[in-house]
Amino acid sequence: MIILKLYIEIMKRGPKTSSTVWEHFKKTEEKKVTCNICKNEFKYSGNTSNLREHLKRKHPASLFPQREPKEDADENVVTSVARSSQEIESSSHNSCILPTNITANNQEKPLSKSKGSRQLKLFGSTRGDGLTPEMKDKLDKALLQMIVIDYQPLSIVENKGFINYSNNLNPHYQLPSRKLLTSVWLENFYQEESRKVKTMLTDVANVAATTDIWTSDSNKAYISVTIHFIYNDQMFSRNIATKELEDVHHTGENIARALNSIFQEWNINNKIVTVVSDNGANIKNAIRQMNVHHHPCIAHTLNLTVNESLDNIPLLNTVIKKCRSLVGHFKHSVAASQILKEMQIQMNLPILKVKQDVRTRWNSCLIMMERLLKI
Repeated sequence: MIILKLYIEIMKRGPKTSSTVWEHFKKTEEKKVTCNICKNEFKYSGNTSNLREHLKRKHPASLFPQREPKEDADENVVTSVARSSQEIESSSHNSCILPTNITANNQEKPLSKSKGSRQLKLFGSTRGDGLTPEMKDKLDKALLQMIVIDYQPLSIVENKGFINYSNNLNPHYQLPSRKLLTSVWLENFYQEESRKVKTMLTDVANVAATTDIWTSDSNKAYISVTIHFIYNDQMFSRNIATKELEDVHHTGENIARALNSIFQEWNINNKIVTVVSDNGANIKNAIRQMNVHHHPCIAHTLNLTVNESLDNIPLLNTVIKKCRSLVGHFKHSVAASQILKEMQIQMNLPILKVKQDVRTRWNSCLIMMERLLKI
């Protein structure tokens, strides 16, 4: 009779609530429940259909995917109960049989996946990942815009930290591959934005351009062009091209050919009123060949003026050289930098580091000397 008493005791406990909606609701009274998210109260009479509909309509972001039942745990419990029943049976010499359909949840159900596979799926989509195609498309575009606006490398989608961050934001969103971003999404985004700019330029009469030549880490030369124009009484600036220079010789003729090619592509070759660039002889020559007004970069002009002035003052030039030597000592010695920091702490002074000047940034020379005076 011990086995029978054990079975009766288990059955008295009754079935436990297994519906996934109960992760978002709490029973407050016998026939009332409260939503854990919005704190609204609902009637409950043994059926969770109204609770499930509330989650679908009001809190879709809180829904979760289908989960498979933990068969191993169930089997272990059944095996343990069966083993205990056999031991008790042998000691009591009774022939009472314990039903084999008692599981870890104390529910009467056959030991199969059929019930677990019918677990509620609360997404409003039939996709296995829980995202509609529209939602997936929206997230892909937002990712690409972040990469373009913040100048992030396309390889960011392969970084483990970013993948983990994305999974925590939305575990159902699968990041696109780097190849897909490069060959499909980036090209589509460029074409879409290009059409928008070209549409605006059709109603623009005058366009100013800024250009410069730079060299990449792979030792390839590129020319960049940014245009500035007024559309609907608003000022716009758009970087329309970063093009590799085909000829290794950056002569005025080759640069003029590259600029004309870019302007013709955007249908603005007859709308350019001025081009801003540095004071390099080759770029000035290129703009002159295009019969366009050249506007020298003010920052570059100031830089040349200040550097020339400093070079013509021997005493000041000597002071600047000594400052550079002093800063270089601390920049190239970890031990010296640590000693400087310890002395500042000992004297209750602000912990400041030396600043190195850059010749192409004329104000950096002033910043360097001001920092040395503060230290």
